[in-house]
Amino acid sequence: MAASLWYLPAIAAFLLLCLFVVVPYSGRLDRLFSRVAFALSPGVDLEPDGYRELLLRRAAIGTPYREYAARTRLYVAGSALACGVLGGYAARIGARLLGGAGPVSLPQLGLFTNAPDLSWLLEALGGVAAVGVDGAIAVAVVLGAVVFGAVGGAVTHLVRWRAPSIRADTRRRQIDAGMPRTVAFVYALTRGGMSFPDVMRALSRNEAVFGESATEVRAAVRSIDLFNADFVTAVQKVSLRTPSEQFEQFTENLGSILRSGGDVSQFLRDQYERYREEAEEQQQEILDLLATTAEVYVTVVVAGMLFLITILFIIGVVTGQALVALRVITYVLLPAVNLIFIAYLYDVTGPLRISRDSERTLVGGTESDSLRGVRSDGGYLRPNSRRNHGRLRAYEAVRSLRAKLASPLQALIDRPALMIYVTVPIAVVATLYRLREPAAAGELGVRLVDDYVVQALLFVMGAFTVVYELKKRRLRRLEGAVPDLLDRLASLNEAGTAVVSSFDRVRRSDLGPLDDEVERIWQDIRWGATVEQALERFESRVQTASVTRVVTLITNSMRASNQIGPVLRIAAEQARADRLLERQRRQEMLTYLVVIYISFVVFLVVIMAIDFVLIPNLPDSGAISGDAAERAPGVVGGVESSDVDTYQLVFFHSALIQSLLSGLVGGMMGGGSLKDGAKHATVMLSITYLVLTLLG
Repeated sequence: MAASLWYLPAIAAFLLLCLFVVVPYSGRLDRLFSRVAFALSPGVDLEPDGYRELLLRRAAIGTPYREYAARTRLYVAGSALACGVLGGYAARIGARLLGGAGPVSLPQLGLFTNAPDLSWLLEALGGVAAVGVDGAIAVAVVLGAVVFGAVGGAVTHLVRWRAPSIRADTRRRQIDAGMPRTVAFVYALTRGGMSFPDVMRALSRNEAVFGESATEVRAAVRSIDLFNADFVTAVQKVSLRTPSEQFEQFTENLGSILRSGGDVSQFLRDQYERYREEAEEQQQEILDLLATTAEVYVTVVVAGMLFLITILFIIGVVTGQALVALRVITYVLLPAVNLIFIAYLYDVTGPLRISRDSERTLVGGTESDSLRGVRSDGGYLRPNSRRNHGRLRAYEAVRSLRAKLASPLQALIDRPALMIYVTVPIAVVATLYRLREPAAAGELGVRLVDDYVVQALLFVMGAFTVVYELKKRRLRRLEGAVPDLLDRLASLNEAGTAVVSSFDRVRRSDLGPLDDEVERIWQDIRWGATVEQALERFESRVQTASVTRVVTLITNSMRASNQIGPVLRIAAEQARADRLLERQRRQEMLTYLVVIYISFVVFLVVIMAIDFVLIPNLPDSGAISGDAAERAPGVVGGVESSDVDTYQLVFFHSALIQSLLSGLVGGMMGGGSLKDGAKHATVMLSITYLVLTLLG
């Protein structure tokens, strides 16, 4: 009981840090921490800092500056306290492991002869040592608590005030990357006859489609709706708070055009052409950054980790005391560095990933559309309504399940994530079943568990890769046919054909991969659906970013006019430009992917050389002793026979970990997604496992 109580402060400190992490994800905790932060800092000067307040706005953080500053002070104090407690425990455990017993003494300060006299510290700690606590451990606990607490508080303060800057920079890159598509949307709706305020409202309501650019426009629309600001003033305020210089120039020029009464349509046409030309340059900047990242990855993760592993192994051969350090590198440092690179790549490739969400808002929609976001209080006017709603929900669930069971392969291709829910239980059950007999016979070893776990992991990732790649190739073919479809619809609409009749005419032509989808659109229209509803169902089936933008553009423009030929032309041009940029991006990223594969091969070859060539040929340090060791020329060390298997197991695990994480890094490099990395991780892990298993 006493031993468990001894760890209570450490557990409480750890839970406090975990609480700080989960606060942003809970509205109730968020409000509670805000109240506590203000209550603990009464009368404290929290006057706004102009630069930091602007950073919060540019980062689109809705928290006011005073609240953010107060909570930062609370987080810093709490983190310093928690880290200090954990640091004291860590120092005590470390001192015990190192056997740090002995008299308390201060280190010699060498050249720093003017340092203050710290003899009082010895006297203070002498009282601690007098009650039976070892002096060296007491010093370690105090220093550990102070150092960890100071570092924890400083890091928390740095992260809290650095995070808005990082987020603002991420938003800047996302806004710059989305400018061609945003301006194309605004220009197309303007050409379609929609008033400019309605265009901006449509853009602000489709934030899930156009990303951070729509977020910036939403701020202007909110100023108009809530604070009764005129449109020009609202646009100018947006130009002052946006983190993107391009968006700032665009809004400033737009405000000048609106103030002077110039031709907005011609201005948007010029801006559309400009940003379409600059899109390739912006993409090239990101690709250059990826090239630098690939070089750093090869240098730090591959060469650096191999250097550390090799040096530590040599030290272990000479001294026999490097096994713990090798394990730390293999099981902690190697995964941590790879995960850091994956997180960085996710941030860098953010502008290349275009958000896709089926939720969109139409301009001038019906009453049901305008009430779509209104939540009821959960009550019912009629007694049977609750029961009927329950039946309806059950029917929808059963119908969805029946559809998936009727065509399971198609369901898996449409939603590759379902494959995870299918294969993971199978892999877990199969692995446990295979381990049952060895465990009963007492033959369960680490090598055997490794084999079964790796095989299960390959099964899960391989199955997911198959369905994901099938879906990806299908969607790529569909996206390639979208510009042709838009051009044909535009030609028919410009010739005077109504939108509904245009779909009837187009479905009879050859559209390649889109033939079936256009036929389904027409069938929806025939069965009473509107064109907007049919297009929304088409978008929900395809689920790609380019199709989402096209459907959003068409459905909004149709609310303003039935003559949408110019809008369709612009959408076709933008879709074709996006396809060209995507093709160029894939070609460029293929080079970085090759670099990742080469680094993986180098890592694997070095591990194989150490594991299967160097270690078996080292002398047994336990067998060479006394006079035999003196008569053995050139023998400076060796590995005990009991440690050979341990070293080989550590190197085996390092190769497996590196192959898995290198595949994920390659997926982020090549496709900008961890889903793309499943394929490369499966290939690399399979090669590593087969090679090391066959040679072993």
